[in-house]
Amino acid sequence: MKSEKKQIIKKILVHDSIKEKINIPSTLEAPVKVCNNITREMDSILVECDGYSLLTLIIIPFNLYDEIHKYLNLTDYSRIFYQMILIGSEENLINDKIERLYHIADFLTEKAGEHKLGFIIRKSFSIIEKHYQNEQKKRWYYNRLMDSQRDQEDLINIGKALSAEKKQDQLLRLILSLSKKMTGADAGSIYLVEDDELGRKRLRFKYSHTFSRSIPLEEYVMDLNMNSISGYVATTGEVLNIPDAYKIDELSPYSFNPYFDRQHNYISRSMIVVPMKNHSDQIIGVIQLINSKEDLSGHIQYDNEAFQIKLENKEDFDRYVVTFDEKYNSLLEAIAGQAAIAIENNRLINQIQTQFEEFVKASVTAIESRDPATSGHSFRVAEICRELAQAVNNIDQGYLKDFFFSENDIKELEFAALLHDFGKVYIDLNIFRKAKKLFPVDLTNLILRLDYLYRFTELKFSIREKEFLAHTLTHPGKSMEPLDKIESEKKYILHSISEIKNELIRLNEPTITDGDPEKLLADIIDRISSLECIDISGRSLEILTEHDKLNLKITRGSLNPVERKEIESHVIETYKFVSKIPWPPEYKNIPEIALRHHEMLDGSGYPDGQTV
Repeated sequence: MKSEKKQIIKKILVHDSIKEKINIPSTLEAPVKVCNNITREMDSILVECDGYSLLTLIIIPFNLYDEIHKYLNLTDYSRIFYQMILIGSEENLINDKIERLYHIADFLTEKAGEHKLGFIIRKSFSIIEKHYQNEQKKRWYYNRLMDSQRDQEDLINIGKALSAEKKQDQLLRLILSLSKKMTGADAGSIYLVEDDELGRKRLRFKYSHTFSRSIPLEEYVMDLNMNSISGYVATTGEVLNIPDAYKIDELSPYSFNPYFDRQHNYISRSMIVVPMKNHSDQIIGVIQLINSKEDLSGHIQYDNEAFQIKLENKEDFDRYVVTFDEKYNSLLEAIAGQAAIAIENNRLINQIQTQFEEFVKASVTAIESRDPATSGHSFRVAEICRELAQAVNNIDQGYLKDFFFSENDIKELEFAALLHDFGKVYIDLNIFRKAKKLFPVDLTNLILRLDYLYRFTELKFSIREKEFLAHTLTHPGKSMEPLDKIESEKKYILHSISEIKNELIRLNEPTITDGDPEKLLADIIDRISSLECIDISGRSLEILTEHDKLNLKITRGSLNPVERKEIESHVIETYKFVSKIPWPPEYKNIPEIALRHHEMLDGSGYPDGQTV
């Protein structure tokens, strides 16, 4: 994440009608502005200093409070942080309305001396700055949370996109484009490992793209060794996250070649280089990304930094380029792993043109590698079917003696068995691996929202406690809600949120619970609905989504009705796929056999519930 510089302006605004009633010290860190229209002055400051936050102490007569308060309620809270000092009379203090005033640092009924007012001003700015720091911290955590959620969503979408693309050139472009999008990288390249005619490993520069420059590059081959950055990663399988390519330690086994930069007036600073490993853990290539432009400060909202921020001069590189966040070490390894599998699958599909039978076996291997829990299943089914058919051929009495499977019949049955689960490639892999009612990312997001609710509630009570203390200091003898009552209520609600969190975690387990999940969930929803939770934009934050509710009320297992239906649809997807293959006449029943592999003798199977 880019380090955030403080972009703030401090001001003390004094209404000119009371300037004679106060004696402002000359030794203040914030400049004093005396004006007859406070709101107009703040508008002017905000317009002139766009992108900055205003930390201001407003000193006004009591009768202007309503006007200023109304203005501030209609202003962007993320930019103005303030306290007010009111100048009034004893009668104003007696008025009941004084109990409903907000952001009041002090109330003066007589001319304040220089030292007293200086103390009040310093105290007020201490409160303002604390509020500002809390808001900045909250914004930073919120942006990190949202960025992590986007990363998880991108990772899921990348897997789907890579599994759908079959053309190698398009696949490489897709891999690089999606990797850059996730990390905010300005440039990137893909290298593939290949064998030359002598069987030596070489590294082929296959594809590259730089957003800030139009650079036509052709393929070339380089020796596979540890001298270059990409060669080092392709050799060792180690992920490199380099803050500045020009400051690589001289003792490192690899080095940076600045030739490209000099040729194209470019500065390659931050780099992240990851190996692409297939399911056999062999390195088949390298993804290299250059110059992350990711911005999590929240000051400027980008849809996609990689393809929005252009690095045209040295100042742009200094301003926008940051080190790749460490989280991308593992995330890009996941993408590279998916990319490697996608590239390998692409090679296997091309193999169908020369060796059809080997293609079938290789495709099944590739598909089952997506789900280690069922690895080898299709081959075992094919072997059992072949042995059962041969066993039937050996029977010479009883009902089965009239059945005989020819070699073509057995091969047809074997191919159908090999391909019977091919439709699973169209099903979301996460569903097959779904161990609990919620996907890990959904449970993580739910816990994050509950943690946010916990912190939000803590903050609300902290504000109430601060208001109590401020009221006690400024209105001695005036009764308010007792502090111990506030503390007791806070402990009760926070404990309730923690209990809800633990209950939801237990409810997420795919075991049969003591109670009805729907009733348990309804009780939790009822308790959550009584709690207020506002996000950073001021909107109510939904703690339990409809998707969460659908899954948490599952009574048995981990799949909801929609997911179970999607699992069952793999037989249809298998049929659709296998039907497109131009089978010879002796294998014409393969699509139908594969379609019916989940039908039961009693009609309880699917997709059509047929009986024998």
